[in-house]
Amino acid sequence: MFSKSKIKFSDKVELVEVGVSQGKLNGVSDIKDFKIKYKLIKKKYKGQKRFFMLDKDINDSSSIENLIKENGDIVQFLAYNSEYLLLKISNKNPKDYSEFKNLGEFRDYCKSEFQKQFGKKASDFKDFDFDLVFKNTEDKDIKIAFAELFSILS
Repeated sequence: MFSKSKIKFSDKVELVEVGVSQGKLNGVSDIKDFKIKYKLIKKKYKGQKRFFMLDKDINDSSSIENLIKENGDIVQFLAYNSEYLLLKISNKNPKDYSEFKNLGEFRDYCKSEFQKQFGKKASDFKDFDFDLVFKNTEDKDIKIAFAELFSILS
């Protein structure tokens, strides 16, 4: 479908000075962090519509969403974060968000649990690592997890 459309995805966005590499923002904790990176991305890649996939448990996620949409770009939130998604898909049975006092504690838990279960940070995952996660997971389970975990704030 994408190969026949005018949509072209690129992971070549590079702004080393603010930690953006291979299309990854490499850490955004709040609206202030996001604005710095977003401003430079808009400046360097003028005339391009941007698609952001962000963890929903970022501080200020609603403000970040508004900023992205106001500028005509697209945002997709991952509930709650990529670590949680991969733990859930790989049947590692992560704790539920409701077991924590706040999003910060939950986020810290997910990052720690991910590293414990997989031996590395999610940002260090390569194709081979994803193959290991998905090889023992049936397509129907992946579809269920994605339907549950992806959401757009409205």
